[in-house]
Amino acid sequence: MQEQQRLVVQQGVWIDEQWIREAGLGPQLRVLISPGEIRILPAPESAEFPRETVKGWEIFRRLGDDAPVGRLADAAAEHDRYLYGKDQ
Repeated sequence: MQEQQRLVVQQGVWIDEQWIREAGLGPQLRVLISPGEIRILPAPESAEFPRETVKGWEIFRRLGDDAPVGRLADAAAEHDRYLYGKDQ
């Protein structure tokens, strides 16, 4: 039996746990996003991230490896001065 609900997007969409149980999806889900469609599927517990995702995180983690040396000794402690050029 197919059930339909009309949802109004406010800050996101809430999918009730009961709907997930009724669909037999299990405790772990996989979300696929395509133009005009979002699909929610069961995810086996042993499911791994696709290689593209792993590769993306590796690239992200390496972004600062060859960054030029900044002018401040500790940019985190001097955040406002570093970003905005003013003392606060």
